[in-house]
Amino acid sequence: MRLSARQIELFQAAFRLKSTRRAADLMHVSQPAISRAVTEIEAEIGVVLFDRSGRKFEPTAAARSLNDAVQRHYHGLNRVIDAAQMIARGTSGHLKVVALPAIAAALVSRAAGRLMAKHPGVRIDVEVRGEGECLTAVRSGNADCAVISSDPGALALACHQVATITPVVAVSRTDVLAGLAQVTPEQLVEKDLVMLPPDSPFRQALEKTLSDAALAFTIRAEARTQAALLEYVNQGIGRAVVAAGAADARARPDIVLLPFAASLVWPVRAVGAASEMATPLLQQFLAEMTNLASPSKE
Repeated sequence: MRLSARQIELFQAAFRLKSTRRAADLMHVSQPAISRAVTEIEAEIGVVLFDRSGRKFEPTAAARSLNDAVQRHYHGLNRVIDAAQMIARGTSGHLKVVALPAIAAALVSRAAGRLMAKHPGVRIDVEVRGEGECLTAVRSGNADCAVISSDPGALALACHQVATITPVVAVSRTDVLAGLAQVTPEQLVEKDLVMLPPDSPFRQALEKTLSDAALAFTIRAEARTQAALLEYVNQGIGRAVVAAGAADARARPDIVLLPFAASLVWPVRAVGAASEMATPLLQQFLAEMTNLASPSKE
């Protein structure tokens, strides 16, 4: 890999100022010289460093990782080049991920933890937010990727489905349904339910399933996370519909998970700027979530 100290200096100016024009003024070079240096580095390491969609010139996660490496190793260009090669392979870098509460622990954080365990140079921060807040964080550049359920259908964002969750019914071991092979929607609503909040896309999908079957139901309590729902079930408060891999579900001896006899699935999608979604590190993270969610990984 061939990178010069001058290319690194011009990249840093563009990174700090988020503008090729202002960077050119600072470095006393032409604006095309800044653009050329950035393009040459991108071509050399094979990743996009700046999101140029519209009138933006925003650093990507790869750019932040490269800048961090420069800050740490600027006294040795060879070490910067080594760091750039790791970023290009997706084995180094920093991702900021926002995710729905219902899947943050069971899927997103587990996938992030596995990837960081494989590659000590990787850091993935996970923040839990509602779906609307997740999209806002991505659009504002405060997050590299949002793991949600709905497809926002926005031309400015790339959307990649990483998993399809088939939910199950969680009941206490003393529940009359505990010995059944599966639970129908009619049987589910014979007792109070505990549910995710109304803004959860997973709850909305469940409510549609029950509404389509013309079934009335009573909500005993709401909770933001599936772990909290399972605690309610554990105490005999009500029944819940959760992901089969919900946190601690299989570790609770007083909870039984039963197949739900309904055509209900919960898609899990990763959404972000197209320039971010193409980076090697984010691609590895998406693959880790997909592998974790596949039936053979349950």
